[in-house]
Amino acid sequence: MKRIPQSKSARKVSAVGGILGVALLAAACGSTSSTSPTSTTAAKAATSTTGLTPISITIGDTAIGAGYADIYVGILDGIYKKYGLNVKLAKLNTSSQLVPALVGGSVQIGVGVADDTAAAIMKGIPLRFIGLSEGSYNLEMWGDASIKSVKDLVGKKVALSAPDSESDFGLTALLAANNISESSVQRVYTGSIPGMVSALESGSANALLTQPPQGTSTGAKGYVKIADLSNLPFAVGSYTVTAAYAKANPEVLQRWANAETAILSYIRSNPTQTIAAIQADSGVTDAALAKYAYNFFLNVWTKTPVVQTSLIQDAFKRAALKAKTTPPANVTQYIDNSFAQKAVTAAG
Repeated sequence: MKRIPQSKSARKVSAVGGILGVALLAAACGSTSSTSPTSTTAAKAATSTTGLTPISITIGDTAIGAGYADIYVGILDGIYKKYGLNVKLAKLNTSSQLVPALVGGSVQIGVGVADDTAAAIMKGIPLRFIGLSEGSYNLEMWGDASIKSVKDLVGKKVALSAPDSESDFGLTALLAANNISESSVQRVYTGSIPGMVSALESGSANALLTQPPQGTSTGAKGYVKIADLSNLPFAVGSYTVTAAYAKANPEVLQRWANAETAILSYIRSNPTQTIAAIQADSGVTDAALAKYAYNFFLNVWTKTPVVQTSLIQDAFKRAALKAKTTPPANVTQYIDNSFAQKAVTAAG
């Protein structure tokens, strides 16, 4: 079992802003925290390379960790600016807040679990998938030394962030892959990644399921790695917009797709800069943990932002099963790959 040094700290994301109501959704919307990572020299140098008039947009993501380091790389290393975008990042407390934030207009582009978007679409909310940055679960399971394998989870408690979160779906997938009944494992919802870590360390849970580097830091306290879910397909990094925004702002979305295509290539060939972005996003200052997370996510990040139809089909199936309804027969009507495909073609 691999042990990793403990991180020095975990960033606390503060929530600000008003409550957004969406009549078509039963869930209430939470608040967001807008952040602007400090620009590097590279960012300042990139402001006029294309001659484009800058357009300001807000991108919302739904988790602290390394998974959405592509956004931080885009901001910190000037890639968004190179493509004529001034990007502000809004941190959403949970994935359930993504759809209300998009519909309410506090963010223009959102990234999170595709299942939430699929569920909203089936409720009549006009949304479109425009990109994908992570095509598999970005989760690891860490737990106490008594758990030698996934089979040992029977009768145990696993800390997760929230119902219908990636960690919730991930545990279901992990148990299914190992032919373990869901009812044989108790789920402990803590509301946050720090809450999961606290539950494990206090003994309220025997294991946790989250993305590195936060969960990985528990290795320094004697906890062990039980499972790696990066081999299980899942659309966690699905970029989404409203249909109205896509129709009214094709130039913005093409600039975004051009930038995201460049970013996904950049993070693979620039580990030092990407590790710095991971530290900025996760709040983990331990360089060893950040490097570990980077190597983990090389198996998770997609090579291009083109949306994989099969992953969206699976998202609709899970959402339909939960809602006890039938998924749409043709999900391609909710996928707009035109921007990503044009960007990939242009990039060569």
